[in-house]
Amino acid sequence: MRTSDVICPKCHAGYRRIELMSSPGESGEFRCLSCNHLLEVFDGSREVAMRLTVQPSLTRKNADRRLPH
Repeated sequence: MRTSDVICPKCHAGYRRIELMSSPGESGEFRCLSCNHLLEVFDGSREVAMRLTVQPSLTRKNADRRLPH
């Protein structure tokens, strides 16, 4: 298992990234939960989990880019 931190370059949200070397995962992509910026594309060779750990404070600038609920 390998852990690391990922920070969105667009809104500065912080994520904990956990990668399991022994388990295959699914292909796809992960987008920032705050601003929808593409953070990583997965090829499915390993299981990867991302967890939001630092939510950026809402300002007028990034509040306009939030995903609809």
